[in-house]
Amino acid sequence: MTIDYFLQKFSKLYPKSIDLSLDRIKILLDKLGNPEKKLPPIIHVAGTNGKGSTIAFLKSIFESANYKVQAYTSPHLINFNERIRLPNGFIKDDFLIDIFKECNFYNKNEPISFFEITTAAAFLAFSKSKGDILLLEVGLGGRLDTTNVIEKSILSTITPVSLDHTEFLGQNIDSIAFEKAGIIKDNGRVLIGPQTPRVTEIIKKIANERNNNSFIYGRDWFFNSNSDNSIKLNFKENSLFLPKPRLNGFHQISNAAQAAACTMAQDIFKITESNLEIGILNAYWPGRLQKINVNLPEKKITNLQVWLDGGHNASAGTYLSKSIKSLGIEKTSKIVLILGMLDNKDFVSYLEQFKKIIDLMIFIPVPNSNNYHSPDKLKNFSEMNLRVKAKTAKDFFDALNIIDTMVPLKNTKIITCGSLYLVGEVLKINGYNFK
Repeated sequence: MTIDYFLQKFSKLYPKSIDLSLDRIKILLDKLGNPEKKLPPIIHVAGTNGKGSTIAFLKSIFESANYKVQAYTSPHLINFNERIRLPNGFIKDDFLIDIFKECNFYNKNEPISFFEITTAAAFLAFSKSKGDILLLEVGLGGRLDTTNVIEKSILSTITPVSLDHTEFLGQNIDSIAFEKAGIIKDNGRVLIGPQTPRVTEIIKKIANERNNNSFIYGRDWFFNSNSDNSIKLNFKENSLFLPKPRLNGFHQISNAAQAAACTMAQDIFKITESNLEIGILNAYWPGRLQKINVNLPEKKITNLQVWLDGGHNASAGTYLSKSIKSLGIEKTSKIVLILGMLDNKDFVSYLEQFKKIIDLMIFIPVPNSNNYHSPDKLKNFSEMNLRVKAKTAKDFFDALNIIDTMVPLKNTKIITCGSLYLVGEVLKINGYNFK
C-alpha cells in the first residue's frame, strides 16, 4: 500500500470535502487512544492570511534555540508529507504509511472528511515522535475546525482576519472573526495580530469571556519597519530591533513580527534576541511570493524568472499588488499574471487589486482540479472591468508560449498566482521536491 492509495481512499469516505464538525474526528481519536492528549506544548494559529508564514517564522526561531519542533500546516504544494513536519524533517514515507494504516483500521470505512482523518493521522504521528513544541495551523475557521479538538495550548494567536470561505464561516466579518476566535481556550493566552478595530473588538471580547491573558496589537505590542533594513518590535515594556526577513513581500514583515511577539507572549520556552534574529533570517516558506528560475531545456526555456504566490482572496491580492510595487517589478518592460483560481474563491475582489499595474493577464485551469473558475469568464471580466489585455491558455506551458509571441520572455516579469495548487504544479514541473 502506498501513500497515494490511502489519500485516494480517504478522499472518498465522506461526500463533502468540507463539513465543519468535531464529532467525527473525536470518535476516531478515541479509538486511536486520544493522541491529541499526548502532544507537546502547542501554539495554535488561526487567521485568514499569514498563518503558514507565521508558523514558518516560529519554526525557524524555535529551531535556532535548539528546540525539537513539530508543525502541522495545510495544504501541501507537492507531497502530502509537507503537512507533517517532525524534528528531523517532513514525515518519512514508511512512517506515514504506518500511521495511515492505523487510522484506516480504526476508522473502519466510517464517514469522515479527508482533512479530519489526515489530521488524526498527524496527531498520531506527533504523539509517537519526540518534540518540544507543536505549531498547529487551523485548516478552516477555528471554532469547529478539526484541529480545535485539542484541549489546551500555551498560546493561541490570530493573524489578520478578512473575508474568505464565506460559504462556511459566514457572510460578514463579524461572524468570521467569531469563528477564528474559537481557538481561544479557557484560562489561556492569546496574541492578537494586526486587525481592523471591529475584528479586534470581537476577538478581545471572546478572550475576556474565557479569562485569557491577552496581548493585543496596538495596545500590548506593535512594530515599525525602518529604512535601515530592520524591524522595531515593541512588546509590553520591551523594545528590540530585528532584521527584515528574507521572505519576499511587505506582509512578511508583519508575519515575522507576530511570530517574534508570540515567543515573547509565552513563558515556557527561553528565546533570546539572537534566536529571533537568526530565526527570522533563516525562515523558509515556499509558494508565497517566491522567486524561482524556470529551466526547461526540452521547451528551450532557461533561467526564466517567475514569481509564485498561492494567495487567493482579496487580502492576498492586496499584499501581492503592493509587493509588486515594493519589489520594483513594475519597472520592467512588461508584467504578466498567469492565474488560475478555484471556483469557491472570490475572483472579482482578488483581480481588482491589480488594476492599472498589470500589462497582460493569462488565465488557465487549476491543475488536477475540476472545480475552477472558467478561464474565459476570468478573461471577459478582466477585459471589461479592469481594461487590461487578457488571454486564456490550456496550461502553464501554453501561457509561456503566448507570452513569447507577444513580448519576448526575457523582457517580462511573470507572476503565477491565484492558487496553491497551481503554484505547486509549477514547482513540481521545475524539479522541486520538498521531501
